[in-house]
Amino acid sequence: MKIEKIYIDLDTNDISPTLIRSYVYNLDCEDWIHEPFDERYIEHYEFEYIIKSDGSMIHEGKHYPLKPGDLCFKRPGEKTQGFKPYSCYTAIFKMTNKEYQTPYQPYYRNEILDRIPSVYQVKNHKYFEMLFKMILDEYIKETESSAIKIKSYLLDIMFTLYEEIKENYLPSSPYYGKISKAIEFIEKNYHNKILLEDIADYVDSSPFYFHTIFKQTMGITPNEYLMKYRINYAKQLLLLTNDSITDIAIKSGFGSSSYFCYCFRKYMHTSPHNYRKLHKIS
Repeated sequence: MKIEKIYIDLDTNDISPTLIRSYVYNLDCEDWIHEPFDERYIEHYEFEYIIKSDGSMIHEGKHYPLKPGDLCFKRPGEKTQGFKPYSCYTAIFKMTNKEYQTPYQPYYRNEILDRIPSVYQVKNHKYFEMLFKMILDEYIKETESSAIKIKSYLLDIMFTLYEEIKENYLPSSPYYGKISKAIEFIEKNYHNKILLEDIADYVDSSPFYFHTIFKQTMGITPNEYLMKYRINYAKQLLLLTNDSITDIAIKSGFGSSSYFCYCFRKYMHTSPHNYRKLHKIS
């Protein structure tokens, strides 16, 4: 049955995803045959993270070959049809805590959500796969803290996806060359001590001018970008390794465990130890 899209503007502060259902499809690749799924209309918000694929999808009339590492974002009212074979993690969720009068959700308009395409090839495959695994794990366990953990994972997916996509809009900036070169420098040298002067010198600019064009283009300062990159890298190490807090601090470029713990708590509102204890799958 066709679903009419109901467009509603949504403030970013009101984004509060609540999981409806999570599952993994065809993980063992037993159903590896070429055939279509039924065509359907989306009733809720859906993320699909492609693990393996020799299939595709027609979504809103556009054909998408599906590749491992593709993240599909489907919105209420959109028409979709998948074509086997592929395997994926799926999370179906409500976008807000607001009540709505129809059996399906509104199509929310928001500056972050509007930037997320229907299919996007993520950069960090392992990190996204880990988030979907943790969502499924908490959905199955269903403990007292599962709902809030899942909410944080869904927000992490949206935020990390948005940050990746925002970087990909750089080519439209008149400062594309300098900014992309600076980001490359940061991401290759984050584990070392980096000053604003170091980055500015690398892109042949004065510190003041470089700081101005970076913030104008990226929406954050170079130091904020460096800090977020280090924090995100540290989060991966906390969840994917058994490295000590001190080792993670050094590998992430913080220099000492005390400074790392201070910065991590400032950005994540919890300590590295508690973050690992809360989120790591044993």
